[in-house]
Amino acid sequence: EHDLPDEDDQQTEPNRSVENDQNRLYLKTAIVFIRCGHMMLSQAIDRLCRATLAEGRSKRTAAGYRSSLGYLLDFLGDRDVAGITLDDLRSYAADLRARQTRYANNPYAKTQDGGLSAFSIASYLRGVKRLFNWLTEEGVLSTNPAQRLRVMTPKRREPKALDVADFVRLLDATQGSEPTQVRDRALLIFLADTGARAGGVCHLRVDDVDLDAMGATLTEKGEATRVVPFSDKTRDAVAAWLAVRPAVANTWLFVTLGRRSFGERLTEEGLKEVTRRLGKRAGVTGPVSPHSFRHCFAREYLRNGGDIATLSGILGHADAAVTLRYYSVFSDQELAPFHKKFSWVARLPSGEEGDTE
Repeated sequence: EHDLPDEDDQQTEPNRSVENDQNRLYLKTAIVFIRCGHMMLSQAIDRLCRATLAEGRSKRTAAGYRSSLGYLLDFLGDRDVAGITLDDLRSYAADLRARQTRYANNPYAKTQDGGLSAFSIASYLRGVKRLFNWLTEEGVLSTNPAQRLRVMTPKRREPKALDVADFVRLLDATQGSEPTQVRDRALLIFLADTGARAGGVCHLRVDDVDLDAMGATLTEKGEATRVVPFSDKTRDAVAAWLAVRPAVANTWLFVTLGRRSFGERLTEEGLKEVTRRLGKRAGVTGPVSPHSFRHCFAREYLRNGGDIATLSGILGHADAAVTLRYYSVFSDQELAPFHKKFSWVARLPSGEEGDTE
């Protein structure tokens, strides 16, 4: 449906023709202006973010580009992208590595002493390369100044998954028959059993879950959808929640049960608060967040003999390399049980390892 135009909007056909001609002239001028490379850095960042959304990527991805590239804008100033050189970008990279504080000018965090992590630096520089790759692909720039900008691959992080023992403690903290307890238990089990992202869980509708087939249709990172399987324990936990879920008008699977917010969609921040509250109640000191459940699922899947290819599909990664880089992360001590379990030499009958022809 469209609102009716106001009287001021109703023009005669001749006037509309003139207006259309002016719009076409403006568009042609803008295209020539852009193709000549006359685009300011702030405009380029804005256009990249809009293009990212137009491609079906998530708002979070676009916001991430805008946030990380804001540091480049602060460093270089708002200037014509055609005048930005490789030397400028290398100077920016050097400045990132030389910084002695974190979260400067961040409205959501306090400034802290200490330099940026290798992962933060790599993330900021990948955003720079993405921007100039896009400008080159769009024909705004004829040459890419970021082509030879090197992004160092950081050393692998220590595992940041929820510990299995901590998961059991969290479940114990949800024991009871109150609706909040039943909902929270279903949330914990669903997160742990599917490896779903917080956004996917919070945007589930009742009809997205097939208890008979034991699968759920997730929508994550924009409009991407996939079906994730789950076990009978998850089926039973979700069924128990549906039995006590408030009869509200909306169809969101997980809804709020608070005094100030009742029957509304549980947001990503709300889910994060649920896990934080339960972690505090259970006395868990390790990582407790929706994303730590995702890491826990991936690590335990591999520990129990699952492979990277199928894990990548369940997690919703388009490239298994992402799964390998970020989710197949084990300490040296954790690798020993893998070796013991899967080593073919360890399976040789006693005495055969020294046989020769």
